[in-house]
Amino acid sequence: MNMKTENSAHNNYGLYAVGAGRAARNGEWGKAAELWQSALSHARTSHCRHWAEARIAYCSKSGGENL
Repeated sequence: MNMKTENSAHNNYGLYAVGAGRAARNGEWGKAAELWQSALSHARTSHCRHWAEARIAYCSKSGGENL
């Protein structure tokens, strides 16, 4: 297994965050909120948890959804 693949396998927060950002840029607010929720469950630091929570709230509000 190469190093890049190995590192990315351990950074699920980052993978979900990138997907959530793409969804938000495309106006897919519900999908973005769901992906941020997944990122939150993989967050390792309080900073990442806080950021994911803030993004969930923003995406939910922008999409008119209540999670």
